[in-house]
Amino acid sequence: MPKNLDPQLAWESPELIAVTNLYSGLFRLDETGKPVPDCAESYTVSDDGLTYTFTLKEGLGYTENRGDASDYKLTAADFVFGLRRVYRAETRSPYTNTYAAIKNSGEVLSGAMDETALGVSAPDERTVVIQLDQPDPQLLYKLALPGAMPCNEAFFESTEGAYGLTRSATLANGSFYVYNWNDNGLFLRRPADGDAVTALRLVINATGQSADSSGSSASAVQTLWGEALVKEGGATAALSEALTAEGLDSIPYTATTWVLLFNCGDETLAQPLIRQALTASALSAPVELPEGFEAADGLIPPAVTVQGENYREAAGSIRPSFGSASDLCREGLAALGVSRFENITLLAPEGDGYLQLAQSVNQQWQKELGAYSAYFPVKQLSLEDLTARVASGDYQIALLPLSLSSDSAAQLLGETAGLAAWNDSGWQNQLAALFADGTHTAADAAVLERGLLESACAAPLWFQTKALLVQPGVEGLVFRPFGPVLDVTGASIPQ
Repeated sequence: MPKNLDPQLAWESPELIAVTNLYSGLFRLDETGKPVPDCAESYTVSDDGLTYTFTLKEGLGYTENRGDASDYKLTAADFVFGLRRVYRAETRSPYTNTYAAIKNSGEVLSGAMDETALGVSAPDERTVVIQLDQPDPQLLYKLALPGAMPCNEAFFESTEGAYGLTRSATLANGSFYVYNWNDNGLFLRRPADGDAVTALRLVINATGQSADSSGSSASAVQTLWGEALVKEGGATAALSEALTAEGLDSIPYTATTWVLLFNCGDETLAQPLIRQALTASALSAPVELPEGFEAADGLIPPAVTVQGENYREAAGSIRPSFGSASDLCREGLAALGVSRFENITLLAPEGDGYLQLAQSVNQQWQKELGAYSAYFPVKQLSLEDLTARVASGDYQIALLPLSLSSDSAAQLLGETAGLAAWNDSGWQNQLAALFADGTHTAADAAVLERGLLESACAAPLWFQTKALLVQPGVEGLVFRPFGPVLDVTGASIPQ
């Protein structure tokens, strides 16, 4: 269930799904992932690629919760204010890197310039102008993401800090509006229109429940981990770790990499030779993989693209070769002045299947490095608690899934280095340049991926493929594996 409905903050899957259906930006992504005009009627780009001018459609407006008409008018100024909020330091928006090509964005974020210096302006109520410091070929795609959604400044101020945190503090301009939001979940609706899907429900756990289509001609859509409700007809689509289900259509996607993370801030694991030894051994472990798992040939999963091409295919396999795990371990421990491992714990997610994966790696360590007491206690935690422990740095070695919330190789590289507490100023500077450069290639990203993996702060073990299970006959669903995000704005269920 989403924690907030503020598009400038939305980053986790429930928030992304909610705001994608609640708001309309200048552009929206179609079924192929191509950006197409949404609130924009037309646009032009200057010859140097630095100035984009958008003309808005006429008659745009907002809908308050429960579908009530709003007195707030939607104008070009709302798109300007939305992007300015991204670069207010107090917002702490995750989209600052996404729109880094906008003129003066870095200076505004740091406080060196006032937010009015940001390269976004509204010459009149229907015109939005975006100026860039450097060309960004992906700008139209990025303008379909939540960070670029409009925000009415007067309404924002009226919420007194509660914007997007309650139903009454949410003002949407998309096809859907907030019908209900409580401890049981978030329920979005829109007026009936032919065969269009009219309801979207996001829930914590709908096991044994059924969706209420409220008598409309189109069933409710729920985002669930499971297939039961889809089969029962209580939901139209569900996220599932099962790749197929009898009688349902399936959209597979591979946006998750299971990694071993080594905390470089730990006294023992700060020694690179130790990390290299454990990585070399783990990568050679024979493992019986569950459905949807396959050996990873890098950190970046296959769903990622760079400049329109599949990153994994372009970069190829990036699996570092460190040599003898036993020799590396002996040398690393000697450098620390010890002869064996002590007080090392391996954290893993709860679940018998995940325990088996962790134990397979542990057994390989015992086989190759048992002379150095390299068989570690395994502690299982809920995925939420495990993620929190890793994020706080309270771990030594962790086996966990890393999933992307955006189609960005740089994002996953930066997050992984941060979680592992690996600090290399040269690499970090290269990463910052990659984030800022909208024209980087797969080869540029591959250099950084190789550098990160050669540091052995993380060992990518497996890619996991999941699926969106859909009732047959549903048309117009837009699904993005990053988040993941489901957009039902154009979806219909022919009767």
